[in-house]
Amino acid sequence: MIRIIQLADLHFGTEDPRAMDAAAGLIASLGPDALAICGDLTQRGKRREFEAARDWLDQFETPQLVVPGNHDTPLLNAVSRVARPFSRFERHFADRSSPVSVGRWRAAGLNSARGWQARSNWAEGSISPTQLRIALDEIGDNPGILVCHHPFKPPANAPLRTRTARGIKASAMVAPSPVRLVLSGHVHGASADLHTYSEGSYLGLTAGTLSTRLREGQASFNAITLDGDGVSVIAFRHDGNRFNPHTLGEWEIGPGGTIEAV
Repeated sequence: MIRIIQLADLHFGTEDPRAMDAAAGLIASLGPDALAICGDLTQRGKRREFEAARDWLDQFETPQLVVPGNHDTPLLNAVSRVARPFSRFERHFADRSSPVSVGRWRAAGLNSARGWQARSNWAEGSISPTQLRIALDEIGDNPGILVCHHPFKPPANAPLRTRTARGIKASAMVAPSPVRLVLSGHVHGASADLHTYSEGSYLGLTAGTLSTRLREGQASFNAITLDGDGVSVIAFRHDGNRFNPHTLGEWEIGPGGTIEAV
């Protein structure tokens, strides 16, 4: 059995100390095999926010895969945001951006964030097909997990609608690949959506936030359990005092690699 903790939108600078402390204790007790951190580690991309995020994640002695989000660019420095938007992220997390193997599974990261875009909402995601192919090559023939910040397609029950550029194309590229899970954040809510195509299928999972920037009313994170061909996901939601488990669903990977709800 493999357990992966999915975190997103820590937003150090606007973090919720009670939720962060409670999450740290619970995560340690769950004994995860890996952590997937799906972007927006900081609120304004400040150095001290990155340092705080790194310090918090350093307490977990387990493999970690970290990708940036749109908030991980320097908000108040327009020149840096355009010329070198992820230099601070790379300075603090380059050593945790490489693919991670957990049992027979292989996880790779994809940067869906941009420092600037030629559209009104620069915070929206954008997928590079070239970078996606590189991530798929890094996963190879292993059962795969893709980690990014923005969902490819808008989650059905998420508190925020998304418009990820080339997300629909990316979704169709992933479906026939060995990737069975696509982990993301950005929407500040836990959701699970099964995306099925004639060529294959994958499960899209978004995690909530551990910050005060709540959209679904509670801070949360996900615990993903991979047991043989079974996949189960629990969202732990904070009620102000403690985290309570809420099952998002259970799925099974079939003989052809497709994934279906149980």
